[in-house]
Amino acid sequence: MLNIFITNLGKYNEGNLIGEWVTLPTTERELEAVYERIGINEEYEEMFITDYETDIEGLEVGEYDNIDELNELAEELENLDEAEQKAIQAMLLDGYEFEDALEKVTDGDFNIYHNCKDMTDIAYEVVEECGYLENVPENVTRYFDYEAFGRDLDIEGKFYYIDGDYVQII
Repeated sequence: MLNIFITNLGKYNEGNLIGEWVTLPTTERELEAVYERIGINEEYEEMFITDYETDIEGLEVGEYDNIDELNELAEELENLDEAEQKAIQAMLLDGYEFEDALEKVTDGDFNIYHNCKDMTDIAYEVVEECGYLENVPENVTRYFDYEAFGRDLDIEGKFYYIDGDYVQII
């Protein structure tokens, strides 16, 4: 979700806060209607974003960001599944620019771990998924330290806890 408050800059400079909340993505027709309602015309051509709301932690919107580009960004986010949206959020928190994060997500450069409450649970998942202990006798496997392996995974990897799931950036 991405909501922005678009404000008429000319009116703002005159001491009037004239603006409107817009939920992105939206249509060009709706944006034009918003511009008309807040008085963007030949006399008052400039606008800026005075506030925004998003449920994607790490996503930041600037006052003079291009509204059409933000609309495209919101549309791209809407087209992602839940796991991909969580991966985007993890990458934004890790310092990636949105376009780079989107490319990594499109390339599948992330893992998501559902129903894991800590890194020990992730260690169990990784050992099972990778088959690390497949050819090891059972009387030896019970000595494997999943907690220590989970700590090592956390130190060596980029794991983010996002809305009940762990996301690993590869």
